[in-house]
Amino acid sequence: MSKKIDGILIFLLGIPVFLMAWLTLGEADGYYMSEAINTPYPIGITFVVLVGAMGLTLSIAGLLIIFKWRNA
Repeated sequence: MSKKIDGILIFLLGIPVFLMAWLTLGEADGYYMSEAINTPYPIGITFVVLVGAMGLTLSIAGLLIIFKWRNA
């Protein structure tokens, strides 16, 4: 039973991480989208995309754990 709860918690942890990255990408005047940090290479955009990918990975891993232990 604790495995399924772990999957639910991991899934729920991934949602706000992904949403924060999504909202940061949508904010055109924010620091990570500014010209100051993205001038030589878009490091701000890359950082936000990587954080969003980690959140999405957490959510998918949580769903896989829930699916694996659904009948336990």
